[in-house]
Amino acid sequence: MGYDNYHLDIDDNGVATVLMDRANESMNTLGADFVTELAEIVGRLEEDDVRAVVIGSAKRDFLAGADIRMFDDFATRDDAIEGVSALHAIYNRIEALHTEHGKPVVAAIHGACLGGGLELALTASMRVCTNSPKTQLGQPEVQLGVLPGAGGTQRLPALVGIAAGLEMILGGRPARPRKAKKLGLVDEVVPVEVLLEVATERATEAIDAEPPDRVIALNVSTQNLQKLALEKNPAGRSLLFKKANEAMMKETKGNYPAPKRALEAVRIGVEQGREAGFAAEIRFFAELVFTPESEALRSIFFATQELKQDSGVDSDAEPRPVECVAVLGGGLMGGGIASVAAINAGHQVRIKEIDEAGVNRGLAYVSKTLGKRAKRRRMTPFEVDRVRNRVTGSVTWDGFANTDLVIEAVFEDLDLKQSIVEQVEEAMGSDVIFASNTSSIPIADIAAAASKPELVVGMH
Repeated sequence: MGYDNYHLDIDDNGVATVLMDRANESMNTLGADFVTELAEIVGRLEEDDVRAVVIGSAKRDFLAGADIRMFDDFATRDDAIEGVSALHAIYNRIEALHTEHGKPVVAAIHGACLGGGLELALTASMRVCTNSPKTQLGQPEVQLGVLPGAGGTQRLPALVGIAAGLEMILGGRPARPRKAKKLGLVDEVVPVEVLLEVATERATEAIDAEPPDRVIALNVSTQNLQKLALEKNPAGRSLLFKKANEAMMKETKGNYPAPKRALEAVRIGVEQGREAGFAAEIRFFAELVFTPESEALRSIFFATQELKQDSGVDSDAEPRPVECVAVLGGGLMGGGIASVAAINAGHQVRIKEIDEAGVNRGLAYVSKTLGKRAKRRRMTPFEVDRVRNRVTGSVTWDGFANTDLVIEAVFEDLDLKQSIVEQVEEAMGSDVIFASNTSSIPIADIAAAASKPELVVGMH
């Protein structure tokens, strides 16, 4: 059977590999057609010749959650309840593959695993993710004015503990691989190159094996032991929810209904059982999606996405390729620009200063930024060294001949900036783009000293 949004393969061991690949989209999201086919896929996985399952992605990300455009298709609360309930039913069937049918399910996660994507991963019996800085797992629904609507308010706290689950659900912030492993959210972290291989091995090994006891992974610290103790008795849980509510009200000032409802859904599940929690989650989602707060937050989301695609140029002008960037000034601003150009944009960067101390300040800023990323495990030592080697400095104009873009971050002095324009043209030619980081001086005044003023621009 062929599918438009999935690739399905079953090997000789009976391990089915399902790769999500939403048609005509750059990212996997839970649209209507995607969900409909997922139900068909699950029906195939329930057949006897399938003994284990690996769920991954053929795209750069695992699953980024719901297609937010789908929310506008709900005309009434009953429509929303029906749509969310259908997704619940599919996710419950995936979970039942291992809980009822004895078929291990391994989620192979790379890139964004957010919202409904994480909720899908939570239905698996095991989660393996990559160590890539692009990999993140989270429930960001409150940032859209709703709550996790596909089981997240119940399965996440059950997996990582009530305190950690509430922190992720109410805060909406994702966990990177290292933290996800520490929380017990994922079972294994591997290089991206071997993700599917390892996931398939784990699925094969788990066939006919006794499922391991699930133990919440907590650091052995006084704080975490206290949290664990609180979760084990009614009085402690009551205090935990009280503190979570106080922290939420301090953060939101009571202006956002979604975190309140999310907290309530988690509490209902803990006190009345998972099925009651699921029912509350569905009911609350259908209520929240029609609130003015959710409509406004979704509008901000769409506007932000459009802004990311806006080049800022209302013409058919072709952008110039940029490989080498010169940063004039090694102070706080210059060091920051050099860091962004080297780390985020991946350019070769050369810092120009009037003395060695200034050059060293700029280089030290870049090293400090790299050090922070390495400490947070956002970059490997190899990646840090590779970026650091892309950044050099000089007190002369030697080594600047191949520059594509010059960004000046010197003092706010018109005479100084005009003098630098002349020096740049003499050292690099008049065809180089000169970008000024000025906050107060008109760009036209700076460009007056250039032989090609149309190549002098503002960049901030």
